[in-house]
Amino acid sequence: MTATTYDFDQGSATESGANNPALNSAAFQRGLAQAAPAERTGMTASGAYVKTGLLLVILVLAAAFGWSQVEIALVKGSEMALPPSWTWLLVLLTFILGIAGAFAYRSAAIIGPLYALCEGALLGIVAHYFNLEYEGIVLQAVVATIAVFTATLVLYAVGVIKVTARMATGVTVAIGALALVWALAWLLSLFGISFQFLYAPTPLGILLSLGIVVLGALSLPLNFEFVKRAAAAGSPKLMEWCAAYGLMLSLIWMYVSILRLLALLRARES
Repeated sequence: MTATTYDFDQGSATESGANNPALNSAAFQRGLAQAAPAERTGMTASGAYVKTGLLLVILVLAAAFGWSQVEIALVKGSEMALPPSWTWLLVLLTFILGIAGAFAYRSAAIIGPLYALCEGALLGIVAHYFNLEYEGIVLQAVVATIAVFTATLVLYAVGVIKVTARMATGVTVAIGALALVWALAWLLSLFGISFQFLYAPTPLGILLSLGIVVLGALSLPLNFEFVKRAAAAGSPKLMEWCAAYGLMLSLIWMYVSILRLLALLRARES
């Protein structure tokens, strides 16, 4: 068995799992080509989903810990959140693990849980800030994320959502365009030029945030399709952790996008 068993006939966009850094055919081909004979085959979609669930449990527990580490101080009668002293170290570790997770596929069983711990703690810290500003917004974002993921998975499983080359290309192009907008905004900010519509609760800003959420939802079926095809192609069992890591990244993106959208809507109302 060789890496050529990866036959994604829906096109290159589907092969990359909608630009998910952990779900790309090149990494899975390397995993298959370099696997020992005893390691070859064995990956299943259900196994990847079970491991995704384990990573999400770690993520949620770490988020609860991060939330608890935020100190609330009263300053002139107003509550102010103080992050833990190790927050920036956690940011650095999360960044390093995030990069490593996209390439070190043989260590995904270790990197995945470690990333879930670090990213979860960071999300918990940030969530506490959001919840102080807009009470109940974090629970709303979590429920919405679970609902979108579950609904998308069910619709994909029963065949209502079908992944096509046109859909994959469209989502990939849209994600690429979004990345270019953010990169341009960051570059121009270095020269004092600010793209306020990207951050302000204006109709355009809210519409853009809604589009990001929709884009995240549309990328999920591409991730599901990638996992299905990788399993059918005879991937090694260890690649289930890579798939789980990639699915976790998609869910984190979905949660953050929904949280941001809800925050803009709340700010618009106030």
